[in-house]
Amino acid sequence: MSIHRIPDRYLTTTLSIFRESVVADSVGDLATSQDLAYASIKANVQVVSTQGRSETEFEVQGRVHIQTHVAYINRIEESVARDIHIGDIAYDQETGIKYLVLSIEVWQAPNSAIEDSHHIRLILKAISGIPREQLKTKGITGKGRVK
Repeated sequence: MSIHRIPDRYLTTTLSIFRESVVADSVGDLATSQDLAYASIKANVQVVSTQGRSETEFEVQGRVHIQTHVAYINRIEESVARDIHIGDIAYDQETGIKYLVLSIEVWQAPNSAIEDSHHIRLILKAISGIPREQLKTKGITGKGRVK
C-alpha cells in the first residue's frame, strides 16, 4: 500500500455518504431529512467474517449494532480532508446496499509532515439490500424434464 494514499486500482466500488438531520417544521413537528455529505467516493468495501472470534458491539443512537462490513477510503481528496460522522448512512452505488457507519478509524502515516497520507477505515452495518455474498452462497436448484 502506498504511504501517501490507497491506489485507485484497489478502490473497486463507489460510496455516497448521507447525513441525517432533524429540523422542526412550521407546525412544530420534527422532520428527518437526509442530506448528501459526499458523493461518489471511491472505496473498497469488504465483508467481515465473525467466525471464530468475538463480536464487538457498537452503540449508535441508543441501539446496539454488530459490524457486518468494513470500507476503506482515502482520507484526503483534492486537498480536502473528509469528515464522516458516526450514524451517517453510506450507500454503495454498485450493489444498492445501505450501511450505517458504526465507527471511524483515521489512519495516518508515522511521518506527520506528510499531510495527504493513508486512509479512513469505516466500520459498517448493512441495513438494507441483499449483499453480493449472500447471493453467491444461495444455490438455485430447479427440477425439470426434457422431452
